[in-house]
Amino acid sequence: MKTTLVTLLLAVLCVEQAYTFMCYVCQEQESNKNCLTISMCAEEEKYCVTVRNNVGTKPNKPKYVISKMCSSTCPATSQQQNQTDQRVSCCEKPLCNVNGVSSKKSNYGVMSLGVLASITYIFACGL
Repeated sequence: MKTTLVTLLLAVLCVEQAYTFMCYVCQEQESNKNCLTISMCAEEEKYCVTVRNNVGTKPNKPKYVISKMCSSTCPATSQQQNQTDQRVSCCEKPLCNVNGVSSKKSNYGVMSLGVLASITYIFACGL
């Protein structure tokens, strides 16, 4: 039974198109730790986007808010208007906006951690 569950879990992770596209989502949070809610994206949404806005008023003490979302397009990467600074990053892999950096390393790291946690749970519960 354990072998079947582990094999099934690995098969689902290997077939990327078999499951719905997911991204981390949040709205204007001051910390990335508050931006770890996972959401299923609509079928046409193929990008995970992170937007970081500088909302601080003091030059030596910047204050940022972070928003994460699913998107059907990849918006412009950075903009500087007036005295606000906005940094936008987008990526095309599920859950790749965990830290706002679009890299395969972060995506595979999160997926590996999820697989390890799942396998540990399976064996701990004796399934």
